Amino acid sequence: MSVIYRGYDPRIRRILAIKTLRPEYAEHEAHRYRFLSEARAAGTLTHPGIITIFDVGITNGVPFIAMELLEGPTLETYVERHGPLPLRMVLKIAMQIADALDYAHRQGVVHQDIKPENIAVIGDGGNIKVMDFGIARLRHEPAEDGIDTPAAAGTPHYMAPEQIRGGQIDGRCDLYALGVLLYWLLAGHPPFQTSNVNELLRRILNDPLPPLKPKQADVPESLLELVSVLLARDPEQRYQSGSELIDDLRRIDELLAERESAWGGRRIVPLRMRWTAVMSALVAVTVTAGLGVVYHKQNEAMKNVAFDYGLSLTQVLAVESAENLLLDDHIAIQALVDQMATNREIVHLTVSDRGGRVVASSATALPAEAAHNPADGARSVLQRGAQQVYAATDAGGQPFYLFDTPVLYQQHELGRLRVGLSTQALQAANRTTLAAMIAVLLVTLVTVFIGAYMLSRRLAIPINILRRALGRITQGRFDSRIRMHRNDEFERLFAAYNAMADSLEARMFTTHSAKRNVPGESPPAAEATRLVTLPGARKNRRQPAAREQ
Repeated sequence: MSVIYRGYDPRIRRILAIKTLRPEYAEHEAHRYRFLSEARAAGTLTHPGIITIFDVGITNGVPFIAMELLEGPTLETYVERHGPLPLRMVLKIAMQIADALDYAHRQGVVHQDIKPENIAVIGDGGNIKVMDFGIARLRHEPAEDGIDTPAAAGTPHYMAPEQIRGGQIDGRCDLYALGVLLYWLLAGHPPFQTSNVNELLRRILNDPLPPLKPKQADVPESLLELVSVLLARDPEQRYQSGSELIDDLRRIDELLAERESAWGGRRIVPLRMRWTAVMSALVAVTVTAGLGVVYHKQNEAMKNVAFDYGLSLTQVLAVESAENLLLDDHIAIQALVDQMATNREIVHLTVSDRGGRVVASSATALPAEAAHNPADGARSVLQRGAQQVYAATDAGGQPFYLFDTPVLYQQHELGRLRVGLSTQALQAANRTTLAAMIAVLLVTLVTVFIGAYMLSRRLAIPINILRRALGRITQGRFDSRIRMHRNDEFERLFAAYNAMADSLEARMFTTHSAKRNVPGESPPAAEATRLVTLPGARKNRRQPAAREQ
């Protein structure tokens, strides 16, 4: 219905936008009324989040509106260019829109067409302006005689149920539209998706609200609930004012700010804990494996020493008892056995003749059966020539090593000698070794844990400094610099950040200077725009290339 020009007001040297009604529509009173209703609605509003109307009138029969020229894309275009917006930027945009709507509603103006195409994004910090009040409704404004106004107006995806039914319209329908816009920002699409308008309106009126599935995984549940309240079918169940909505949005934003300052956002394991755990685990595995090998080797060596001692002792006793066994001097053999039994390490000592009958024993009474053999049921662990070693247990369940060797005299076997040696000393030595190894492992782990924690904590300090500096950049504070100096790779990283900040600050200064450097009498020749002089100003026209709306 209209054409928008980039204009220049020579009286106050200001670039502005001039919206004119197309001639074919300007001939009809109803179209002129609808066109000028934007000026009647927005012209009464003075708010940083609402486009400013400077002048309105009719020249040569063509209505025009002179308004603020917005240098920036619509929210729809901005999201298409940048993809899903950061969660805090979404909240910032929502709070600005809610604040603008709250002001407009208190002034008796209902926008009726809140949608991404009617939100202009100014700069990259997420500042916005609400525009296009073409179908806005003014409270208590009487309709002009002979002018038909539609019972329902708006964009179908963003129309509240009462707006579709043509019922009573108030500020809560704008808050519903804001809920749809928030749904779109979080999920990437409006709640109800269909290309058929009638089907879309039917779903809005009758179907339950589809669950909001945000693209970002860290969206707090409170924000999802807020959107569902905004999209309640009954206006009484929605937020009743923009200020009420802003309170909840601000609480969610503060929660996210606290989460960011505490390494928030998605739940993570802090670097200092992760590195410390990984280093400690690696050292624990390595040291445990090494100590396990050492323990096994030492245990084998100690057992071999015990076997050598037992076999040597058994061989010596067999030699000493051979002559007495040949002479059947059982008393002398028993005396030898009793003498050796005083050794606490010897838990069993027997001498048997060639027929297997025990002739001397460390036990108080000699067994009567010749078949008595302590090696029965024992496990053989070593054989060296005619000598054998068994792992056995006594009546009390205590383990010991049983050494079995033949008693020889001039290469003739006269009987068998069996000596049982306790393993308690060996086990005690093993326990001492194991305790020492565990102590070494724990000391090593504690040392590595403390060292890795302190090192990773020192690394986290420059990372935090860089994160805070980047946060200041996102807030538009391009004069922020990192003053810390280090003798490592972070020095280069800080220098790269400072160079980026210098470039951004210079670019922003150049942009602002260019905006302030407005030509006095005429714009640059390269601009393909029509200069429109406002009523009372000097006539100066250049034929344009016009942008149609």
